[in-house]
Amino acid sequence: MNRTYFLLPIIVFLFICQTKIFGQKHTPISRAIPDGVEVLKDIAYVNYQNRELLLDIYRPSYSESEKLQTIIVIRGGGWAKGDKEGFSPMAAALALRGFVTICIEYRASDEAIFPAAVIDTKSAIRWVKLNAEVYNFKASSIGAIGGSAGAHLAALLGVSSTSNLLNPNSKQEEFRIQAVVGLATPTDFTSFSEVEPLIKWLGKPYVTNEDLWQSASPISYIDKDSPPMLLIHSSSDSLVPYEQSLLAVEKLGKVGVYSELILIPDAPHAFWNFEEWFDSTMDKAASFFKEQLKD
Repeated sequence: MNRTYFLLPIIVFLFICQTKIFGQKHTPISRAIPDGVEVLKDIAYVNYQNRELLLDIYRPSYSESEKLQTIIVIRGGGWAKGDKEGFSPMAAALALRGFVTICIEYRASDEAIFPAAVIDTKSAIRWVKLNAEVYNFKASSIGAIGGSAGAHLAALLGVSSTSNLLNPNSKQEEFRIQAVVGLATPTDFTSFSEVEPLIKWLGKPYVTNEDLWQSASPISYIDKDSPPMLLIHSSSDSLVPYEQSLLAVEKLGKVGVYSELILIPDAPHAFWNFEEWFDSTMDKAASFFKEQLKD
């Protein structure tokens, strides 16, 4: 998909939603797959010796023979705990909004350190493009969405397609995607130098290898060829401060790439897991993808 990017001002929205007092109990979203969504589970997309990585495909029930814009859904969990099923509500919600979505698993920090998980996301993109005719994916209209650690991987997937460091021995164009939505996105790891999950995932403390931490930071790769981004963040997030998203939006603006930052007042870090914010977040994500993934 070819686009001409114009230098646009940074757009900062206040997310209008049901405001809650921070710390108040919130209602978890349902994990049930809604009517109108079909799921193909546990399809292998890459094999590392005896270890297969699996993905699940979600699509609208009406669309079996229709090629749809495709969204990779990347789970959070501190680059460690969690599984792809944890983000199935997000995948199903976007499928209901007209996309084919793919929840992927990736190698966590207790299995393989950086850049393994990044390479896994790129292997998923390669798989999507190779299997576009089989599963009716639009290979020219691929986006990625994730929350927290998954948002970091989605952003890094988007901005590092031209980096030889993070591409597994293939043509750079093979891994290019057209849009990213990040929820509570860490973008600059040099601000998290004492965070234990990061030390475990990167394999070395910041003080002993600053270059490594910078190479794992999406902010390091942003340039004029980066994809458009929508970053949604709680303004009250103490785990990943919203300034992390602001840094990325500012740099994207400087190089002429369209971006949006939506700040949610009085929301928890993982706001997408709660009914109070879920539908409005998915609506915003779907609207952004529909606009940016146009053929």
